[in-house]
Amino acid sequence: MRFSLGKPTSSKVLLSLKQDVYSFSATRRYASTSLQIASRQLRSAFWIPQASLTDNIDGSVDAGQLLIRAGYIRQAYSGIFHMLPLGLRVQSKIEALVDKHMQSLQASKVSLSSITSQKLWERTGRLHTGSEFFKFRDRKDGQWLLAPTHEEEITSLVRDVIHAPSHLPIRLYQITRKYRDEKRPRGGLLRGREFIMKDLYTFDKTETEAHATYVQVRQAYSNLFDELKLPYVEARADSGNMGGNLSHEFHFPSNLGEDDIITCSECDYAKNEEFVPTFTTTTEAINVSSSPACSSSIGDLQQMHSECFISKGRTSLVKAYAQSEESTQAQSLNPFAIKEAMGSYTEIDTGVEDATTLFKSRLGEKNGLVVYYLFDQVVSQEAARATVQADSEWLQKHNLKATMVKIDDSTTLQSHLLKRHTGDPCPACASAGRSGALVVTKAIEVGHTFHLGERYSSKLDLIVPASGQHGSNSTAEYVTMGCHGIGVSRLIAAVASALSDKTGLIWPRAIAPFEVLVVVNKENKTSADTLPIGHQIYDDLSTHQEMPADVLIDDRTDVNFGWKLKDADLIGYPVVVIIGKGWLKKKLVEIQCRRLQVKEEVPLAEAADRVRQLLQQL
Repeated sequence: MRFSLGKPTSSKVLLSLKQDVYSFSATRRYASTSLQIASRQLRSAFWIPQASLTDNIDGSVDAGQLLIRAGYIRQAYSGIFHMLPLGLRVQSKIEALVDKHMQSLQASKVSLSSITSQKLWERTGRLHTGSEFFKFRDRKDGQWLLAPTHEEEITSLVRDVIHAPSHLPIRLYQITRKYRDEKRPRGGLLRGREFIMKDLYTFDKTETEAHATYVQVRQAYSNLFDELKLPYVEARADSGNMGGNLSHEFHFPSNLGEDDIITCSECDYAKNEEFVPTFTTTTEAINVSSSPACSSSIGDLQQMHSECFISKGRTSLVKAYAQSEESTQAQSLNPFAIKEAMGSYTEIDTGVEDATTLFKSRLGEKNGLVVYYLFDQVVSQEAARATVQADSEWLQKHNLKATMVKIDDSTTLQSHLLKRHTGDPCPACASAGRSGALVVTKAIEVGHTFHLGERYSSKLDLIVPASGQHGSNSTAEYVTMGCHGIGVSRLIAAVASALSDKTGLIWPRAIAPFEVLVVVNKENKTSADTLPIGHQIYDDLSTHQEMPADVLIDDRTDVNFGWKLKDADLIGYPVVVIIGKGWLKKKLVEIQCRRLQVKEEVPLAEAADRVRQLLQQL
């Protein structure tokens, strides 16, 4: 409507204007209400493809199957999964949690390419250390990898931008996809061929500063896992192919775990079974003869436990012996301890089950085959020699060299080579005169910190130029590095495994896809419409100034009320608000929290506050 200045406005025009203003105001109110309703998160508009809810969940259903049944993920190929909307919400919340704690370390976020050059991996010596690489060539015959990790790339990147000591320290992290051609993918997201990880890379001028950084990172990891309010174990670990001599792992106890974590009932002793201290050993070449073993040593031989291992080159057989100990469980040797003890002599392949048969198949094929006899420090020298002598006829027949390797440690009578079991004495407590007992627990690794030292910087020329001139390394030292990972997609499966029960998943509040589900009935012939009450609770929870909640309303009309409740249990919302029979009969709202074992009815006016009280405990 147009108005011209200077002319009187008629009453008819004023009436028309008044009606237009009223119409606009009403339209705005309607639009505002519609926008508010549209902005609510509705189950009917949220895509969750699910399997049948009628199948019972029992102990045979693992976390990976539960995640598929509940509609979080879908398997595309062996070891490769699609992340669906529910799963992506969990992943996003984990990433937000990671961002928060990486910011506490003043780390900057980057995103490196998923393609890395094989040339860099040649320089660090890692290209031929395993068979789990996805390798490919481009049209110009360039050789590449789908990045299984990014130590080489990040080192190369930082090397090209450091010009002076003042540029350090640097802390960079990324959350990205990684690729490993697993021989046997298993456990769903626990061990796949494509996975999502957070990696923090730290760069310091000195070893002292790097160790201080390492301590800070461990604390940040502890703070992060504390927010999940789940039991976890931080354990000393082996650095493996990553390099370095200091590392720790963070684990969730789980029967589905692949790691054995050893802790103490009395002290803070905690380590992965794979972590083995460095051994001091002595060797002795044995000249075998056909004379029998001395009778005085026969009894000692019968008290020893033995197993055989073979080298990766298939040229050495290791016959390992440990003095049997009193134990309520069957004893066996720790292959990681054998590998550590023999590290100076030959590289053990711990994946071979029948080492003796494989080694015997090589007899006659080539000369120079060696048999190592490894003994723990408890075995007497006489018993060790008698053990080798017992094989004299076989050794002479095949012209085999025999070398005796003995662990040299007089500080303990406890075998270094035997696997530890629950109830065994804690070595730390024993050395301090305490009586702590070991506890061995299956667990899933979800985080790992590595002090890399100069493992990568020395091979890729990452230096701190003392002169301040890039490239002048006459008085420069190599940068000291650290690498610290968290398996983001693995964490989803690990938490699902740790908290699921016979009815479904149970998520910690910090990473739940939604914190609260409000279940309502739409009006039909047999029930009243409780959706407006659901909207009221939703708004009270989601708009709270101090503690806004992430809420979803199950407003579906194509499934019955019982189906909605089963669906809620399977998906695993931390808190469920039910507007059902209690409301229709007594005007009470039911609140459920499976993790806290809460199931109660409260008046509508108290519902939002009660939900917030429960969320604070989760």
